[in-house]
Amino acid sequence: MRSNRVLVCGLSLLPLLASCASTKPVPATASTSAPAPEARTVKRSFIASGQPIGSSVTTIAADGTITNVVDIHDNGRGPHADVTLRLAADGTPSFLEARGHTELNVPVDEHFSLEGGRGVWKSLEEHGEQALSGPAFFYSNTAADVDWLLLAALQKNGGALQLLPGGVARLEKVGDATVPLAGHDTHLVAYAITGLFFAPLYVWAREDGTFFAEVQPGFWFGEEGAESALDTLVKRQEELRHARDLAVATRLARHAPAAGFALTHARVLDVEKGEWLADQTVLVAGDTIRAVGPSASVKVPGGAEVIDLAGKALLPGLWDMHAHLQPTDGPLNIASGVTTARDVGNRSDQLDDLKQHFDDGTAIGPHVYRAGFIEGRGADAAHSEITATTPEEAKTAVEFFHKRGYDMIKIYNSMKPELVPLLAQEAHAKGMGVTGHIPMHMLANEAVRAGYDGIEHINQLMLNFFADHDTETRTPLRFSLVGEKAAGFDAHSPKAKEFYALLREHHTVFDPTYVTFEQVYVFEQGKVPESWAATLKRMPVQIQRQFVTGGLPLDGGKKELYARSWEAMLRMSKVLSDEGVTLVAGTDFTAGLALHRELELFVQGGLTPLQALRAATITPATAMKASAKSGTIAAGKLADLVVIDGDPLARIADVRRTVLTLRGGVMYASKDVYETVGVSGW
Repeated sequence: MRSNRVLVCGLSLLPLLASCASTKPVPATASTSAPAPEARTVKRSFIASGQPIGSSVTTIAADGTITNVVDIHDNGRGPHADVTLRLAADGTPSFLEARGHTELNVPVDEHFSLEGGRGVWKSLEEHGEQALSGPAFFYSNTAADVDWLLLAALQKNGGALQLLPGGVARLEKVGDATVPLAGHDTHLVAYAITGLFFAPLYVWAREDGTFFAEVQPGFWFGEEGAESALDTLVKRQEELRHARDLAVATRLARHAPAAGFALTHARVLDVEKGEWLADQTVLVAGDTIRAVGPSASVKVPGGAEVIDLAGKALLPGLWDMHAHLQPTDGPLNIASGVTTARDVGNRSDQLDDLKQHFDDGTAIGPHVYRAGFIEGRGADAAHSEITATTPEEAKTAVEFFHKRGYDMIKIYNSMKPELVPLLAQEAHAKGMGVTGHIPMHMLANEAVRAGYDGIEHINQLMLNFFADHDTETRTPLRFSLVGEKAAGFDAHSPKAKEFYALLREHHTVFDPTYVTFEQVYVFEQGKVPESWAATLKRMPVQIQRQFVTGGLPLDGGKKELYARSWEAMLRMSKVLSDEGVTLVAGTDFTAGLALHRELELFVQGGLTPLQALRAATITPATAMKASAKSGTIAAGKLADLVVIDGDPLARIADVRRTVLTLRGGVMYASKDVYETVGVSGW
């Protein structure tokens, strides 16, 4: 799972803003006023991988009151919002009320109003008020459909607006495209809204400024009936993004002279021996480490650029073994010292495009290993690009990713168990690995015996002990069942040890992704997670707000139970490590920054900082058959390195204190790269 906010905003209703601009209806007179406007309903569709996953229905009443209903269902879950709002004369919300539930069924109850020149907001997650000297836009922290209003208000207010609870949104016209609609060519304009998230929000509008759609590769949110415009808009939008990415990469990439870089007076971490090597010099030429040794004896070539690290720590570049890469994940990873990521589920065209641009340096991002996502079909299935329900489809699915040069396949929740051995056989025959969720009607031990080389997520592993073949593991039950049962689990029982032996025998690679489940089991509505507090202060305000929406519902004594289960889940890292099971670090969460927290959680569960760092360096490199070029600092290996101002062997939290990252010999200053995605330095 990934918790990033779903694109759910926008309505093409700008022509109706005049009727929405007052909180009170204006009395009409028969002799002088035009007829009162009639109520109007506008529908928008959500499409993922060609399949409908939700809808937004907005009605504007004659008195200007706007009501909106958003409902999304994908991968067995989804948010819902029932919204009522009114607009002030400047086009910003003067009143908003939203109810419904989050993706994990936590209740939503959000309110905003303008009262005496003050904006006042209150929800189950947050509350506050602020005196206003000009227009300000309250941006709902629910699935409410509001981006169409933000676009209109920005156009009306000179292209910049204060955001509530914080931040500033800015609007820029960045391009255009022409698409055939209803038999006619229709000219559309692309706008970029900055100040909301890590990256600009691209919004497509008609020539008169009315909201048309928001798109991503394989994803559509826009006017119902206009979905045929998706491919054209995505192609043009990707051109715009590529141009922006290239400009950023050109500005921030620091290339060595012909003689290379000399990183002098470094404190090098030998992750295999588990010790610091003091006062070392590392020579880098091209994309390769040429020499490593004591500064007193390593001769720096003439013409090399010398970077004196003055005793700072130098670590191998970090790995994230569970990513779902988006464009902004590239800079977030590199700024955080993550030089390699394994993507385990994405649109193939988007992922292949990201990898290409990361590799050729036209965008900032890590090396990418790819696992092709293969799902079954059904009401609670993830809407996947590639699905299989028959043996022939299974073979075709594996071949699809093999032809693209993928390293693995990833099997998902709704796959028929009887197809798993065939999928694994086909993948292995083509030199590809197999990882994934455990399909419904199957248990983890059976998946390993059927050919899984890896298991993703702590809940998927522990369901081996709590689920049976009839347990509905495609819905949030796959989370709540583990939350209810793990507290009482005997991790040293004969049944448990038998399972560990199976994992050890099959060399199964386990990626617990603790960081994404911390929010599921212990995050509370309205509370900033203490473990994230310092990092959140560095992020854009709208990103910060996503961390206070909570995880699973915690009523009925579940808070205490889930907390105890969570501690039991964390302890499994040491249990498995002691049993000789291979552990790797992955996130399935906010890129880069979340890997730092994942390593902290490994240590919280009982591993040493060295064991945690190995799980993000040499161990994943070995698991991905890349240890000859990655995972340690040695001559002949790729120059994937991260400079840290601290001692993560003594304090694993110091891994956040990144200064410089080298990706294939190209150097980036962490602070500068973070700033491109709205994140301040540590």
